[in-house]
Amino acid sequence: MLLMVLSGGLLAQDGASRPGLLDLPLSARLAGSAESMGAPLTSTLGDVLGQPALLDSTHAGQLHLGYMDFFSGAAQAAVLYARQPEKRKWVWHTGFRNLGFGTFTGRDPVGVETGSFTASDVAWVSGAALPLDTNLTLGTSLWLGQSLLADRRSNFAQVEVGLTYLRQNRQLRLAALWRPWGGMTNVGGSGSSDRFEGELSVSLAKGFENAPFTLLATYDEMQSWDLAPEGLYDDTIDPLTGDTIPNGTWAFGDRLLRHLAIGTELDLGSGLRFRFGYHHRRRQELRLAAAPGTAGFAWGLDFTVRRFQLAVARNTYHTAGASTHLAIRTRLTDR
Repeated sequence: MLLMVLSGGLLAQDGASRPGLLDLPLSARLAGSAESMGAPLTSTLGDVLGQPALLDSTHAGQLHLGYMDFFSGAAQAAVLYARQPEKRKWVWHTGFRNLGFGTFTGRDPVGVETGSFTASDVAWVSGAALPLDTNLTLGTSLWLGQSLLADRRSNFAQVEVGLTYLRQNRQLRLAALWRPWGGMTNVGGSGSSDRFEGELSVSLAKGFENAPFTLLATYDEMQSWDLAPEGLYDDTIDPLTGDTIPNGTWAFGDRLLRHLAIGTELDLGSGLRFRFGYHHRRRQELRLAAAPGTAGFAWGLDFTVRRFQLAVARNTYHTAGASTHLAIRTRLTDR
C-alpha cells in the first residue's frame, strides 16, 4: 500500500502524478509545522527545498544535511549547499535528494516468487535567488530526477518559482510558490508519459513585538477548489427504510479548509525554538473514523550544538506511526 501511494507518478495511467520525493517535506522546520511554514520570518538553508525564494546571502557557504524516516522502510535524505559569487547579489544552491521505498518481493501472475527488487526516487536540484529590493526576493529551482520501480524507469523534471515579501519592522512575511511546469517520461517498462498539473500556494508568517511566538499559515493547491473525494458530501439512503440520510457536512467550509495548514513557532530563548502545526486535509483523508489519533498534527524543535544547528520534527500522517525528520546545518566557507 505504501508503495502504491508514494509512487503515484509511476503507477498513474491517466496522467502523471508527482513522485513522492517532490511532495514530501524534507525540511524538518517545514515538517514540524505541518507544512504551514512556507514563509518563515527567519529562513534556514533547508527551507529552500520547499521555497527557493527563501535563499539569501546569510546561507552562503552553508551545508544542509537532512533525513526523514517515513514509514515501513521508506526513508528520505538530502544534501544542499549554497554559494554567493563575489560582488554579486544573487545566491545559488545545488544538491541531491533521495527517497527509498525499501525492498520488495516480486511474484509472477500465478504467485511464484521471482526475486526481490527495490524502488526509489532520486533527484538533483539547483537554483538561485535574487533580491529585487530590500523587501522582495525572487527565486527559482530546477529538479531533474529518476524514479525506479522493478523494470520501470521514469525520468522527471520540475520547475519551481518562488516570491517572498519580508517586512522585518512589522515581523511579516508573505510568500508564493508556483510550479508552472513539470512532467515525467517513462523510458523503461509500460506506462504513459505526461505533464504534472501546475500548482500554486501562498504562505504567511506574522510575529509580534511583545510576544514570543509567530503565527504561520499556508494555503496550498489553489489551482483546484474541490480537493475532497467524489461523493463525500452526498446524502445516503438507508438500505432498510429507504429514507434519505442527510450528510450533515458543511461542504463549503470543508472544501475551504482542505487547502489550509496552520501552525505557530515559539521562541524559548538561547536559540531554542518549538513549533506546532495542523494540516486539515491530511487529517480528514488519513485518520481512521474510529481512532483518529493525531493524524494531521506535527511538532518540531530547533537548537544549536557548538557550530551545528539541529532540527528535529515528528509529523503524523496516520495512526500507524509518525515520520521523524532530522536536519543538521553548518557553515563550511564564508561565501
